[in-house]
Amino acid sequence: MISLTPLIKHLTPKPTGFDGIWFRQVAGAAEFARIRPESLPLPAAWIVRAADKVKHAGERAEDVTLAFDVVIAIENARTHSQGDTDDLLLKYRQAVKGLLLGWEMQTGNGKEKPLKFAGGQVLEYTDGDLYWRDRYEFEALITNYLPDPPPFDSVNYIGERP
Repeated sequence: MISLTPLIKHLTPKPTGFDGIWFRQVAGAAEFARIRPESLPLPAAWIVRAADKVKHAGERAEDVTLAFDVVIAIENARTHSQGDTDDLLLKYRQAVKGLLLGWEMQTGNGKEKPLKFAGGQVLEYTDGDLYWRDRYEFEALITNYLPDPPPFDSVNYIGERP
């Protein structure tokens, strides 16, 4: 497994050239699970782990494809003309995609590959909010597993317990 904290930190600052309010909150899965839509400051984004696919790559080594979702929440309210909300969502999706495509998650072994976009879908449209998720994936060779302990062969007496 790999920590998604670097992604949260990477998406928190407003990107150069982004016209508008950036996410008021960029957080992880625990914060996403606790949202209360009626008091949520929008726009907001969450990084949520999606899937890990593993292929054995030798002793204490795994080729891992890790997937995560960037959940984007914006206000769903008609402002001046039809399509404004969808255009705003597209603006945030493109900004996030611009920050993530080509960026490499650091796994510590120097064999990281850039993030790839894997599609998106609506999670929920409500009268006041719109939730969308875009999935990203990356591949890494994980080799930092500890070796197996030696086999069990006896019980060592260490004295009486107090």
